[in-house]
Amino acid sequence: MKKFKLAVIAVGLLAPVAAHAGTICPTVGGSGITSVSGCNELITISSAGVVSIATVDTHPYDGNDDQLVGVVNNATFAVSSVNLNGGSNDIFGFDGDGIDTFVSGTNGSDSTGYGGPDSFFTGINGAKTTGTVDFVTALAAGGGHTYFSLEAPPSAGSITVTIGGTTPEPSSLILLGTGVLGAAASLRRRFVK
Repeated sequence: MKKFKLAVIAVGLLAPVAAHAGTICPTVGGSGITSVSGCNELITISSAGVVSIATVDTHPYDGNDDQLVGVVNNATFAVSSVNLNGGSNDIFGFDGDGIDTFVSGTNGSDSTGYGGPDSFFTGINGAKTTGTVDFVTALAAGGGHTYFSLEAPPSAGSITVTIGGTTPEPSSLILLGTGVLGAAASLRRRFVK
């Protein structure tokens, strides 16, 4: 039984590492399209909540200008959105060739074709230089990741994150409370014997 517990603990500790081993952004290629080995830009949220952005690949996935942006959340909290600023670039000036036209996995919350499997956009200003990328499912702490596309890369140092996810419904809280009470009763029985 002790070996089983140690195996469960080891898997729990290594799961965040395994999440980074896989590719965050899909490979895109085809007729007239420069093959992309993954993300053009990678936004990383550190365990301390510090946000950084790095250019990974300079070849636009559409062969023209679009950027495939990956997000990795290494923080100890879930992230429900990121606010982006393109400086003078109209990063939200969507012109119809978003990542969803090249790969499957769109989501019902995104009407732009740029959201990928888990993202949609809100709060875009008139110049299309700033806005918010919201996640349908909050990026889990310790390695949650997703991708989306933009018309140009966001500016470094101009990214903020919104902490948290969806508010749990009352039935989930009741279920959690019942589980905690059951665990407490089980521990009490052990100590009474």
